[in-house]
Amino acid sequence: MITVRHSELIRLPLADVYGILACYDNDLLWRSNLSQINQDAPGMARTGMRLRQEIRLFDQRITVQAEVTAAAPNRRTAYVSVDGPVELWEQRIFERVEKDTRLTYELSVELKGWQRLMAPLLISQLQRQFRADLLRLKQLLEETPNPVIELPKRLAGGDPPIS
Repeated sequence: MITVRHSELIRLPLADVYGILACYDNDLLWRSNLSQINQDAPGMARTGMRLRQEIRLFDQRITVQAEVTAAAPNRRTAYVSVDGPVELWEQRIFERVEKDTRLTYELSVELKGWQRLMAPLLISQLQRQFRADLLRLKQLLEETPNPVIELPKRLAGGDPPIS
């Protein structure tokens, strides 16, 4: 299993950052490897909630079904894949740092068969992607007035994410 982790300090209150990132539908605004995501219920993550994601991994588009395993408001969300060609585990940790928020985004992938040969390349690719995605997210959150209200409107209106 490989694990990649990256943290970023976001100049917004903890509740605002959690309010955006606890709703997985909002991932379309900032995750570059994500082409589609659907929650089985609207709103913030709840334990047992199901997700369906189309992601790009190993330069292939794959569909992953996942289940939320942790949803601690303003602290942590996590999910584990329950169906798909790869086993994934993801968590987001939210920490208050004075008036700001430190977000830690972590992903573990269980590699099987030929995929194990790709581990060093995949780790490097995911590290670059995480850095770029979290910087994009930081910019999006910090530069959007009232992001908790405005960013979901962008998705609802079909506006493309900021690249």
